[in-house]
Amino acid sequence: QQRVGGRRLPDVTVVDLKKKKSKDGKLFGETLARAVEQTFSEGNQSILLLNRRGFSASVVCRDCGIMVECKHCKVTLNLHKGRRRLVCHYCGYNMPENVLCGCCGSTNLIPVGFGTERVEEEVSQLLPDAAVARIDSDIASDRKKFLALLKAMKEREIDILVGTQMIAKGLHFPFVTLVGVVWADGGLAFPDYRAGEKTYQLLAQVTGRAGRGDSAGRVIIQTMQPEHYAIQFASGHKYRELAEKEIAIRRSAGFPPFERLVSIRVESDSEESAREKAQTIAAEARKWCLNTSNSATISVLGPAPAPIEKIRDMYRWQVMLKGRKITTLHEIVEYLEKSNRKKGREKIIVDVDPENML
Repeated sequence: QQRVGGRRLPDVTVVDLKKKKSKDGKLFGETLARAVEQTFSEGNQSILLLNRRGFSASVVCRDCGIMVECKHCKVTLNLHKGRRRLVCHYCGYNMPENVLCGCCGSTNLIPVGFGTERVEEEVSQLLPDAAVARIDSDIASDRKKFLALLKAMKEREIDILVGTQMIAKGLHFPFVTLVGVVWADGGLAFPDYRAGEKTYQLLAQVTGRAGRGDSAGRVIIQTMQPEHYAIQFASGHKYRELAEKEIAIRRSAGFPPFERLVSIRVESDSEESAREKAQTIAAEARKWCLNTSNSATISVLGPAPAPIEKIRDMYRWQVMLKGRKITTLHEIVEYLEKSNRKKGREKIIVDVDPENML
């Protein structure tokens, strides 16, 4: 990889969080903390990436161990400390932070995990004299505020910018000499065959924010999985090696581009109804494959609950079709659509070459 103008790609350091010496619960390891302090003392700017908004990922009851969940979605609520609310990032449902546990009635609730608000708070404690700002979708929803923050960063009124993936792409700040990835592992846990590729993309994009001016750039990636190929290749600016690794994995597993995918998702306000319709669709798909001699060319996966089982009061089950010939996949989808025209409370969503596996 080469940069415009012949500028050097930034040096990348991978920090293994499993070997982190500090036991104080802080998000910043010693290497990243020292680098942020040094960059500030030199009069340069830093960008800190954490692709998770809010203050904490969830809130848990210390008495019964149950996490506070959205009443409309099968996900935990995220604590947004600035708003003093617990918020669902899927449907927007929110409630006050000082709630009772819905299971045992306890008030002994504590935040677990971390988000960009907590990074902003900790870096402000680390460098009280630094001008710290945060950009995530909560902030970006106000376009005027979002543009004002970008302008302030460009004019060097901000020393340290904290944000999610939206600060990783297409921004040119010549005085940013340090990029810190607070936690690089979030995307690797997603149930998506492209998790490694997407993690590499994000790390490569945010790495490109450092050293775009006359001064050399530096990147520090904190991770619990330093041996993962996506992190290794991103730290070495090795796109070709990443592509070759991904191709080998997908060829052996039969994932795109070697085979095509079709996602058929069933949604219903009744979990039983969603499950039964998904079971019917899977059985009909297997029967069609046998009757048309396509059982060897099409794989029917499922039915199974979707990775997020419930969103906005709708239960979600899915069936996946996998095959090499898109024409054959279109034929089976047309058959399934005709035999499952809407009759009841279920909604059927067909997604060819799905972009989002959730």
